[in-house]
Amino acid sequence: MSDSTPPTAGSPAGTEAAGKDVAAAETAGVPGSPHKPSSFAGPMRRVLVVAGLGLAVLMPVATAAGWLLGGSEVGFGILLGLAIPVAFFGLTVVTGVLAARLDNAPFVGVVMAAWFVKMVVLIVIMASIRDAEFFHRTAFFLALVVGVAGWLAAEMIVLMRSRIPYVEVPGGV
Repeated sequence: MSDSTPPTAGSPAGTEAAGKDVAAAETAGVPGSPHKPSSFAGPMRRVLVVAGLGLAVLMPVATAAGWLLGGSEVGFGILLGLAIPVAFFGLTVVTGVLAARLDNAPFVGVVMAAWFVKMVVLIVIMASIRDAEFFHRTAFFLALVVGVAGWLAAEMIVLMRSRIPYVEVPGGV
Protein backbone atom coordinates (compact mmCIF):
# COMPACT_ATOMS: atom_id res chain seq x y z
CA MET A 1 0.00 0.00 0.00
CA SER A 2 1.46 3.41 -0.91
CA ASP A 3 1.74 6.31 1.53
CA SER A 4 -0.72 8.42 -0.44
CA THR A 5 -3.53 5.86 -0.31
CA PRO A 6 -5.65 6.08 2.84
CA PRO A 7 -6.15 2.78 4.68
CA THR A 8 -9.43 1.02 4.04
CA ALA A 9 -11.76 -0.28 6.71
CA GLY A 10 -10.86 -3.93 6.04
CA SER A 11 -7.08 -3.48 5.96
CA PRO A 12 -4.96 -3.87 9.12
CA ALA A 13 -3.94 -0.20 8.87
CA GLY A 14 -7.59 0.81 8.56
CA THR A 15 -8.55 -1.20 11.61
CA GLU A 16 -5.69 0.38 13.56
CA ALA A 17 -6.76 3.89 12.44
CA ALA A 18 -10.37 3.17 13.43
CA GLY A 19 -9.17 1.89 16.80
CA LYS A 20 -7.23 5.12 17.37
CA ASP A 21 -10.33 7.18 16.53
CA VAL A 22 -12.42 5.17 18.99
CA ALA A 23 -9.74 5.51 21.67
CA ALA A 24 -9.55 9.25 21.03
CA ALA A 25 -13.33 9.53 21.27
CA GLU A 26 -13.39 7.55 24.52
CA THR A 27 -10.67 9.65 26.16
CA ALA A 28 -11.83 13.02 24.86
CA GLY A 29 -12.72 15.13 27.84
CA VAL A 30 -11.15 12.80 30.40
CA PRO A 31 -8.94 14.72 32.84
CA GLY A 32 -5.31 14.12 32.02
CA SER A 33 -6.05 12.96 28.48
CA PRO A 34 -4.33 14.77 25.62
CA HIS A 35 -7.65 15.63 23.98
CA LYS A 36 -9.23 19.05 24.06
CA PRO A 37 -12.11 19.58 26.51
CA SER A 38 -15.60 20.45 25.36
CA SER A 39 -16.16 23.73 23.54
CA PHE A 40 -18.65 24.54 26.30
CA ALA A 41 -15.93 25.58 28.77
CA GLY A 42 -14.51 28.57 26.87
CA PRO A 43 -17.74 30.56 26.49
CA MET A 44 -18.83 29.72 30.03
CA ARG A 45 -15.53 31.06 31.38
CA ARG A 46 -16.24 34.30 29.50
CA VAL A 47 -19.74 34.37 31.02
CA LEU A 48 -18.21 34.02 34.46
CA VAL A 49 -15.80 36.88 33.83
CA VAL A 50 -18.25 39.25 32.14
CA ALA A 51 -21.27 38.70 34.38
CA GLY A 52 -19.22 38.17 37.53
CA LEU A 53 -17.19 41.33 37.07
CA GLY A 54 -20.25 43.33 36.07
CA LEU A 55 -22.15 42.37 39.19
CA ALA A 56 -18.99 42.59 41.32
CA VAL A 57 -18.72 46.25 40.30
CA LEU A 58 -22.47 46.89 40.63
CA MET A 59 -22.78 45.28 44.07
CA PRO A 60 -20.65 47.72 46.13
CA VAL A 61 -21.78 50.75 44.15
CA ALA A 62 -25.50 49.93 44.46
CA THR A 63 -25.11 48.90 48.11
CA ALA A 64 -23.34 52.15 48.98
CA ALA A 65 -25.90 54.23 47.07
CA GLY A 66 -28.78 52.41 48.77
CA TRP A 67 -27.13 52.81 52.17
CA LEU A 68 -26.62 56.55 51.63
CA LEU A 69 -30.08 57.19 50.19
CA GLY A 70 -32.21 54.85 52.29
CA GLY A 71 -30.20 53.73 55.27
CA SER A 72 -28.70 50.43 56.31
CA GLU A 73 -31.87 48.41 55.67
CA VAL A 74 -31.91 49.43 52.00
CA GLY A 75 -28.17 48.82 51.71
CA PHE A 76 -28.45 45.32 53.18
CA GLY A 77 -31.47 44.59 50.96
CA ILE A 78 -29.53 45.55 47.83
CA LEU A 79 -26.43 43.65 48.94
CA LEU A 80 -28.40 40.49 49.66
CA GLY A 81 -30.52 40.85 46.52
CA LEU A 82 -27.43 41.05 44.30
CA ALA A 83 -25.37 38.44 46.18
CA ILE A 84 -27.93 35.65 45.71
CA PRO A 85 -27.93 35.66 41.87
CA VAL A 86 -24.14 36.06 41.76
CA ALA A 87 -23.68 33.02 44.01
CA PHE A 88 -26.43 30.97 42.36
CA PHE A 89 -25.46 31.57 38.72
CA GLY A 90 -21.74 31.75 39.45
CA LEU A 91 -21.72 28.32 41.08
CA THR A 92 -23.69 26.93 38.14
CA VAL A 93 -21.11 28.20 35.66
CA VAL A 94 -18.14 27.05 37.78
CA THR A 95 -19.69 23.60 38.17
CA GLY A 96 -20.31 23.38 34.42
CA VAL A 97 -16.78 24.47 33.54
CA LEU A 98 -15.22 22.00 35.98
CA ALA A 99 -17.47 19.16 34.82
CA ALA A 100 -17.06 19.96 31.10
CA ARG A 101 -14.22 17.45 30.79
CA LEU A 102 -16.53 14.59 31.76
CA ASP A 103 -18.61 12.51 29.39
CA ASN A 104 -22.25 13.51 28.93
CA ALA A 105 -23.86 11.30 31.58
CA PRO A 106 -21.50 12.23 34.45
CA PHE A 107 -21.58 15.89 33.33
CA VAL A 108 -25.36 16.02 33.58
CA GLY A 109 -25.24 14.21 36.92
CA VAL A 110 -22.74 16.66 38.40
CA VAL A 111 -24.62 19.72 37.14
CA MET A 112 -28.00 18.39 38.32
CA ALA A 113 -26.63 17.46 41.76
CA ALA A 114 -25.10 20.91 42.11
CA TRP A 115 -28.38 22.50 41.03
CA PHE A 116 -30.33 20.44 43.59
CA VAL A 117 -27.93 21.42 46.39
CA LYS A 118 -28.18 25.09 45.38
CA MET A 119 -31.98 24.94 45.39
CA VAL A 120 -32.02 23.44 48.89
CA VAL A 121 -29.56 26.09 50.13
CA LEU A 122 -31.61 28.85 48.46
CA ILE A 123 -34.81 27.60 50.11
CA VAL A 124 -33.07 27.49 53.49
CA ILE A 125 -31.69 31.02 53.03
CA MET A 126 -35.04 32.42 51.92
CA ALA A 127 -36.83 30.70 54.82
CA SER A 128 -34.28 31.97 57.33
CA ILE A 129 -34.58 35.61 56.21
CA ARG A 130 -38.36 35.51 55.82
CA ASP A 131 -39.04 37.28 59.13
CA ALA A 132 -35.77 39.21 59.33
CA GLU A 133 -36.03 42.96 59.73
CA PHE A 134 -32.44 43.95 58.97
CA PHE A 135 -33.11 44.48 55.24
CA HIS A 136 -35.65 46.35 53.12
CA ARG A 137 -37.83 43.86 51.25
CA THR A 138 -38.56 46.07 48.22
CA ALA A 139 -34.86 46.90 47.79
CA PHE A 140 -34.06 43.19 48.10
CA PHE A 141 -36.65 42.23 45.47
CA LEU A 142 -35.59 44.92 43.00
CA ALA A 143 -31.91 44.08 43.42
CA LEU A 144 -32.68 40.38 42.98
CA VAL A 145 -34.53 41.10 39.72
CA VAL A 146 -31.71 43.36 38.49
CA GLY A 147 -29.09 40.74 39.43
CA VAL A 148 -30.91 37.89 37.68
CA ALA A 149 -31.69 39.99 34.59
CA GLY A 150 -28.13 41.33 34.44
CA TRP A 151 -26.54 37.90 34.71
CA LEU A 152 -28.87 36.36 32.13
CA ALA A 153 -28.35 39.28 29.73
CA ALA A 154 -24.57 38.97 30.02
CA GLU A 155 -24.80 35.21 29.51
CA MET A 156 -27.03 35.65 26.46
CA ILE A 157 -24.74 38.24 24.87
CA VAL A 158 -21.57 36.20 25.47
CA LEU A 159 -23.12 32.97 24.16
CA MET A 160 -24.67 34.65 21.11
CA ARG A 161 -21.27 36.03 20.15
CA SER A 162 -19.50 32.71 20.72
CA ARG A 163 -18.70 30.27 17.96
CA ILE A 164 -19.80 26.95 19.38
CA PRO A 165 -19.93 23.96 17.03
CA TYR A 166 -23.10 21.92 16.84
CA VAL A 167 -21.07 18.72 16.71
CA GLU A 168 -17.64 18.02 18.13
CA VAL A 169 -15.70 15.58 16.00
CA PRO A 170 -13.18 13.40 17.85
CA GLY A 171 -9.64 14.25 16.83
CA GLY A 172 -10.57 17.82 15.84
CA VAL A 173 -11.19 17.04 12.17
